[in-house]
Amino acid sequence: MPDRSASPGRGASDPSTTVTLFGYSFHTGSAPAIVAAVAAHHAVGPRTIVTANVDHIVQLAEDADFRDAYARAAARTLDGMPLVWLARATSGRPAERITGHDLLACVLADPPPFARRVFFVAARQDAADTLTTRLQAAGLPDGAVASAVPPFGFEDDASYGRALAERIRTHGTTLLVMGVGAPKSEIWVDRQGRALGNPVVFCVGEALSVAAGYVPRAPWLMQRLGLEWVFRFLCAPRRLFRRYFIESWRFIGIAARDRASGRRD
Repeated sequence: MPDRSASPGRGASDPSTTVTLFGYSFHTGSAPAIVAAVAAHHAVGPRTIVTANVDHIVQLAEDADFRDAYARAAARTLDGMPLVWLARATSGRPAERITGHDLLACVLADPPPFARRVFFVAARQDAADTLTTRLQAAGLPDGAVASAVPPFGFEDDASYGRALAERIRTHGTTLLVMGVGAPKSEIWVDRQGRALGNPVVFCVGEALSVAAGYVPRAPWLMQRLGLEWVFRFLCAPRRLFRRYFIESWRFIGIAARDRASGRRD
């Protein structure tokens, strides 16, 4: 794959804290450091942080719009443990797993200055309301947090997309949290571009509902062993069977080709 490392000014790019996999530059430092670096950069459009897992890599191989969104992201982190292990083997350096949960943890307990106007695009209203209450308890005033639960297929509805983008921009959003899953979150933000203003964007998927307490998360040991997917499958087997037992096997071939290409280079 061609190199799609972050361009200058589009997030931290220190080679000592990045590793190149599948043609993209991934940040391997801590979540607070990455969030701070992205927030400190002033841009004319959204500054998106994406959290890569095995499913993302498989989808990137076949979805051009998703690839464009990844290429223009301000920062990319390693969410899935297979990617973390691959990064460590490739670079010979430590690499941290940084998930959507970790990004949210940087702002929920003590909102930093860049998170003073927050907008949640959520899969469920009760989760957005719970996090709104939490942020207000942490010191954000009434009206500083807004939310929307878009209808199914919203990412392809141009009229709805324009209206939602205008609502986000009018709100003065400085932190946009997309909790409606990949690749639609990343693609929708990339398509809207400057219409959203210039917020920091977290694409966190189901982590939004987990943070609100409506969806359970795997025990810590399962996370460390790379078995969080087993826990998630047991919670939603019908929805996740195809992803984990059919589509995800393609990752092995994609990773093998990427490593072979790297050796040739």
